[in-house]
Amino acid sequence: MWTIRSSSSLRAAFAEGQAARRDEELRIVHSWSPSPAYGYAAILDPGVGSGLGRRAAEGLADMVRPWRQKFPAVRVTERAVVGPAAAELVDASRSAGRLIVGRRSRRSPVGPHLGHVAHAAIHHSPAPVAVVPFE
Repeated sequence: MWTIRSSSSLRAAFAEGQAARRDEELRIVHSWSPSPAYGYAAILDPGVGSGLGRRAAEGLADMVRPWRQKFPAVRVTERAVVGPAAAELVDASRSAGRLIVGRRSRRSPVGPHLGHVAHAAIHHSPAPVAVVPFE
């Protein structure tokens, strides 16, 4: 079983291709956190959080749809969760064969830099981690 962080079609393409070659399940995790401004909205409308969660899940399904069509034999499960991305991915990787995270390609004079999510995944995931750069 492979676990990836969503939001990049490049990561999805890489993960789907790898899972298809190995005939393994692909689990896609999209973590999100509501803006602090929604804290006030939740006081007035307690259902605002469920609406945001539904939109996050729908966005994830839209992102995955083309890859499901391209790789119909791959078993894919997707999950949108509320929480910090690094913690959610490390937790999800406990039952995964590999974790796939992304890294933005940055033009820096001192070399490539990892963001905090990829850094946490590399250092805390019990599963092997593949870091896929994207623009």
